[in-house]
Amino acid sequence: MTMRHLRQLGLVNQPRLAQLKVLVSGEADEIADLLVLLDQLGAAQAGGSIGIQLVGDDNPEAVFWKLAHPHYTQIQQLVEAHPDLYTTISNDSTSAAWDIHLSFSGSAELPCSTIFGAVTGPRAAVSTTHLAPKNVVDESTLHPLTPALRVVCAAAMIERMLDELELRNAVPISDAWVTITCRIETADEEEARAKVSSSGGMPISMTQTADGLATLARIRLPYPLPLNPYEHLDVQTNAKENLPELVDIGFVPWNATDHPLDSPFTVEPTNIVMLGVGGLGSWCAPLLMEQMPGGALHVVDGDTSIELHNLNRQVLYNDQHLGMAKAEVAGVRLKKLNANVAIHVHPEHLLPMHVEDSLGDVAEDAIPMTSFDLNEGALESALPEAISSSTLFFGCLDNMRARTLLNEATLHHNGVMINGGSESVHGIVERLSNDEGCMVCRYGNDAAREEEVISCTEEGARPVASIATTTAWAGAMMAVWGLIEASSHRGIELPRLQWHQGSVVRNDVSSKPPWMNEPCLRHI
Repeated sequence: MTMRHLRQLGLVNQPRLAQLKVLVSGEADEIADLLVLLDQLGAAQAGGSIGIQLVGDDNPEAVFWKLAHPHYTQIQQLVEAHPDLYTTISNDSTSAAWDIHLSFSGSAELPCSTIFGAVTGPRAAVSTTHLAPKNVVDESTLHPLTPALRVVCAAAMIERMLDELELRNAVPISDAWVTITCRIETADEEEARAKVSSSGGMPISMTQTADGLATLARIRLPYPLPLNPYEHLDVQTNAKENLPELVDIGFVPWNATDHPLDSPFTVEPTNIVMLGVGGLGSWCAPLLMEQMPGGALHVVDGDTSIELHNLNRQVLYNDQHLGMAKAEVAGVRLKKLNANVAIHVHPEHLLPMHVEDSLGDVAEDAIPMTSFDLNEGALESALPEAISSSTLFFGCLDNMRARTLLNEATLHHNGVMINGGSESVHGIVERLSNDEGCMVCRYGNDAAREEEVISCTEEGARPVASIATTTAWAGAMMAVWGLIEASSHRGIELPRLQWHQGSVVRNDVSSKPPWMNEPCLRHI
């Protein structure tokens, strides 16, 4: 089975996805983002093909193109290196039988369905009809939000493709595994456990047989599996019905009147702490590096090993990084993107003592912290200084408890936290501050301190299906929020965004709940 796409096999019909014939059209950077995401999903990689209809110069500068294809300065070079997968299509040669057309260019004279995408300043939308640019203020200057929103748009276009071609599973399957079951001829479970064990050290579950004469022992096999369990499942996919013509996915509504962010603005040097460079962080950090003129980025991640199943959505990494620590690899790759930003690597977990130490001499006078009861020790760390010297914090994590600890650090230093989350086909991006509320204000005390750790492979932790489009949307939108906070527009009213299968819901958040009308440090 393909471990690379393991986490999405329960979300989409992967065999059909791998056989698609997809035509993409647009300018070089637009096509580059689509190609990277299609590759992450494994689209067209088993008997399919991707046609490329380029508009304008073939000089992609998109940051994810540089990460995915550092040796190719042109898209044509990729086509020539992989002629079995990619082909160049001229404007007057589109007669091939394509299953779908993903278009940033506006051309659509094809017998197949066309999904249009467009980005204008802080606006982005996907439609089945041509989209005219909206509220263009200055075409001579690239808007700083365009690269991130272009990724958002590409993710939404591919999500719409899944719906149009009926590739999305009607019900998600979070995990599938292989077990060995044996009948032990004793009804005494204690005796069975004493005399039968797993040769590989895997846990065994035991139950009595229906006749009460024996014990059934089941062992879940570890990865990699000897077979693909999904090949033995026949999952119904969603029918294509009641799909909207236009899906509005930008920061500012597509048809809204003039907005302060319509005009290009200057991103200022900023000191940033990013907690987590897995799924969300690997999409967010490069987009920040693409626009930051200076400052510092502190990369914090205690994950010591990049695994194959990470690669379907964690775009900072590839096969050559397997087994290496995420923070170390991320630091090296991010430094190559922008030499003007100081990259500091912290291959460790954020602990309460780091937050306490960051307060320095004022710690005793500060509002008491509701510290987490973590049983982890910590060696000497540079994290306290990183926290105290930063003003912008990104929570790119897979558990609530760690997010709340980062939020606590943010509040102590009067900073702003951009909180993001993605799980299966759902995503969320929001801003947290003492004025707008903290993790406890938004989610309640119990949920904010939830210790559950989701898992990609381990038995005993809740498994979660993952797909690159959700992760890319959340990470890119976090970058949008961060770039706004790193400019003169910091503090501008921002909605709380929720993503579901390619659509976005905006919820206005201007203040904390009235029943939490006190400094957040008193209840977090």
